Amino acid sequence: RPVLCIGAEGQTLPLPELRIVNDKKMQKVEFVSATEDANDCPAPDGLPEVAVIGRSNVGKSSLLNLLTFGASGALVSAKPGTTQQINHYLVDQKWWIVDLPGYGFAKATEEETTKWDTFTKGYFTTRSNLAGVLLLVDASIPPMPKDKEYADWLIEHDVPFTIIFTKTDRFKPGMPSVKENQQELERQLMEKWHRLPSMIPTSSVSQDGREDVLKFISSIIVFRRRKTNDAKLAKRRQRLKAEKGEPKAPTMRVRRPSRETSGVQLPEPVLGREKKVVARKPGKLSVQDMIAQELGEIKGERWDERSVD
Repeated sequence: RPVLCIGAEGQTLPLPELRIVNDKKMQKVEFVSATEDANDCPAPDGLPEVAVIGRSNVGKSSLLNLLTFGASGALVSAKPGTTQQINHYLVDQKWWIVDLPGYGFAKATEEETTKWDTFTKGYFTTRSNLAGVLLLVDASIPPMPKDKEYADWLIEHDVPFTIIFTKTDRFKPGMPSVKENQQELERQLMEKWHRLPSMIPTSSVSQDGREDVLKFISSIIVFRRRKTNDAKLAKRRQRLKAEKGEPKAPTMRVRRPSRETSGVQLPEPVLGREKKVVARKPGKLSVQDMIAQELGEIKGERWDERSVD
């Protein structure tokens, strides 16, 4: 299982999903922006970002072209320090590759290299979309102090990363072998950190390691997506819990005073809510009243309508 170093701990990643990084999708690469400040990068869109960094002339551009079959258009040059900005590439409209300036030796002034280092580390510590960093190390030479320093900095700042060895096809007479160089870097890091990330050997010449790097990238993307979804679900549960826990305001019932006790003239009841008593129109007699009137006349008594109740 691939391991991503996050701080002093190792995060075991999900198994790879090659459908995310198959050959067809890795050729759908679009260059979007080049910036010199993390605040000027494309607005965070929730898509995972995989950043690539290493010592100047370590072979970053060659690795990017290897992964994308040259679709990234990354400029390969023998001159160190070619990459001088934060370059964003959108892959298959689903995730980002971010090419960062190299550290260490470059034909540039100290002011320029300091500026690159400042905005690169600013990107690492502030970028919410960052899913993982590929730290490239030249395996054809012994580990440089700058490589260990950068790995230590990433660990100390909880920036998730793994190590990609480049130029593993090269052998220099009188120098330690590629395998010995890899083991030496691992030994140096183990002196301070108890768990290290996965370390993947690659060669842009023989194309060795391409599939392994893509598998690792897919695991980073899957891990990041799951983490994002879990955060969204937790936030939703918290919101629902807060809504259910809010006490409802008590309903105040106002008692309507009676006409006899209030001393205030109240409006008449609304028609339809109470039974309405209809008074008999004056001068209109019922059948019973007419019979009684006739009987009275027979007895010689005058009928007075005002006496009728």
